[in-house]
Amino acid sequence: MDRAPVASGGGRPQQSVGVVRAISSIHHAGPWKRLRRRLRTWRSGVLWRRRAAPVPRPVSSRVIVSLTTSPLRMRTLDRVVRTLLNQSCPPDEVHLNIPHVFRRTGETYVIPEWCSTIDPRVKVFRVEDAGPATKSLPTIFRCRPDEDVVIVFVDDDILYLQRTLEVHLDAIARDPGCVYGFTGYDILPGHRLRHGRGNVDVEVLEGWGSIAFHRSAVGDGLEAYVEAAHRSRACFAQDDYTLSNWFALRGVRRRVLDDPRASFRMMRARGAQLDIGYLDDAVHRGHELDTGLPLLRHPEIEAHLRSIGMWALGRAAETAGRP
Repeated sequence: MDRAPVASGGGRPQQSVGVVRAISSIHHAGPWKRLRRRLRTWRSGVLWRRRAAPVPRPVSSRVIVSLTTSPLRMRTLDRVVRTLLNQSCPPDEVHLNIPHVFRRTGETYVIPEWCSTIDPRVKVFRVEDAGPATKSLPTIFRCRPDEDVVIVFVDDDILYLQRTLEVHLDAIARDPGCVYGFTGYDILPGHRLRHGRGNVDVEVLEGWGSIAFHRSAVGDGLEAYVEAAHRSRACFAQDDYTLSNWFALRGVRRRVLDDPRASFRMMRARGAQLDIGYLDDAVHRGHELDTGLPLLRHPEIEAHLRSIGMWALGRAAETAGRP
């Protein structure tokens, strides 16, 4: 059983955890931060409502966009889904991977009517809760390793720019053996993070910015790897690290895209990240809410993956300081 590290001393561990949770809540979901995000999204309202101008799809592969959510957000998820349908290169399918029960809280999911009426390309799949990786793993496993399909996984609190899929598919057309995203970082000594700027290779891609890859890049063996990795609560709760490490094990490059058609800077300027992103029901907040120790998740992940002989990240830390 995984345990969160705690401070030493009689009655202080619980107090320390409580303080960290309080600080984390203020940092992530403080009212002023949420208001700024809401205003930024509102100011770009006309741009978000604009219909995407269609362009020829640069690949012949089937394209699936995949995501999950929490029970509370099922009612409002349609706002995000509409941006995924309103693309210059629209997807063939949008997969909503919905557990029966939200593992963290025990809440049950109620599927709203809009899921069956919004668009025939939107498909609901009832799955087991795999934490944040529920947005990606069930869809990967539904597709054969040799299937000609591009999978793009996204978050439930982000509005996606109209040319997001176009940029991803252009990149995959050039190099289908690489994994692409709009945000990512390298791991430096002491588990410091260095975010990728421009069109650069990184160690870890961040799922909220969207991550795209051809199914062939995943290869075989992912199920056994996930089973072993998810014995650690930290790996279960931090899918970006765990999946990026799998690609690193396979020697698959992870690359940040910076394109004038769609980029992290454009997402930020248009208020793509909704103000609900860091509320307690956010799927990605499972580890910090359970343990109260968000800053320790990266060392925990490395320690566990090293212990089972499956750690492949840390390239940037190993080369830091070299001429």
